[in-house]
Amino acid sequence: MKRIRLEDYKGDGVYIDLDTQYIPYQKLIFDTEKYLNKYTKYYFHCKHGVKSKEVVMSLDEKGYNATQII
Repeated sequence: MKRIRLEDYKGDGVYIDLDTQYIPYQKLIFDTEKYLNKYTKYYFHCKHGVKSKEVVMSLDEKGYNATQII
C-alpha cells in the first residue's frame, strides 16, 4: 500500500477527500468500476486515515493506482 504525507502531494493525480465527497467510501470499494478509472492515479485522504486506508487497500487488490495521503 502506497502512502505519502499531505505536504508531499504534488497534484499529479485525482485527489479525493473521503470526508467531503458525495460518494460514500463503501461504494468506492464495492462499485469501484462505476466511479473510478483503472488507468488514473488516485490519492485518498480522510481526517483520521481509517477510511482512506481501507479504500486504498481494496483498490490495490483490484489493480488500481491508489495512494493514501496521511
